[in-house]
Amino acid sequence: MKARYCPYLSEFSLVKHAFFEANPNVFSSHKDQAMKAMAGASLPLLTLKQVHGRQVIHISEPCDEAKEGDGFVTNLKGIALGIRTADCGPVLFYDPKAGVIGACHAGWRGAKEGILQESLNAMEKIGAKRSRIFATLGPTIQQRNYEVGPEFPELMGGSYDTYFYPSERPGHHYFNLPHYICQHLRNEGLVHVHNVEVNTYTGNFSSRRRFLAEEKKEVHSDNLSAIAIL
Repeated sequence: MKARYCPYLSEFSLVKHAFFEANPNVFSSHKDQAMKAMAGASLPLLTLKQVHGRQVIHISEPCDEAKEGDGFVTNLKGIALGIRTADCGPVLFYDPKAGVIGACHAGWRGAKEGILQESLNAMEKIGAKRSRIFATLGPTIQQRNYEVGPEFPELMGGSYDTYFYPSERPGHHYFNLPHYICQHLRNEGLVHVHNVEVNTYTGNFSSRRRFLAEEKKEVHSDNLSAIAIL
């Protein structure tokens, strides 16, 4: 099962992570295969009912039921936190001293609403500190493929050139979602912010935008990004 990794998170022996390429069976019949590829063991994989919001769940004990939210954190060992994406930004967090991990789903709406800040707050409540947290942004749609409407520059705030450049279509723009996410993390005081710089639109990862461009009715698989403490 193919995956990408962050070289910075990979330096820590006690935490395992992976950004898996699109696979329609990765959340069902291939779940154990994915976890063995990531961690060398068949770990339980927890996922969320994602709603493009800012709710972050603290996982204090193993559970089978998927909770509604777009981020979760834990200090439990042997449990993998998994995020589904298909162009939005999957962000994985780790504080090596506190032994706290987190994962969140950050599209433009969630990032604007505060999912990144809420994830960091939730980690701090169980012992993490911002100055120690490593945050990695996984495969995300890149600016050259992310055309947005006329309302976006005012909606997102900041200077135009920071996050946008004009589209060929009048009144439209190309939005830099990865930069928007990473800048929010840096604004929260994180020193260790990393971006794997993989484009979902052009790679082997699932892309909602690419499926629409190819006139397909729906995305049949999501990308899985996961992290676990062993």
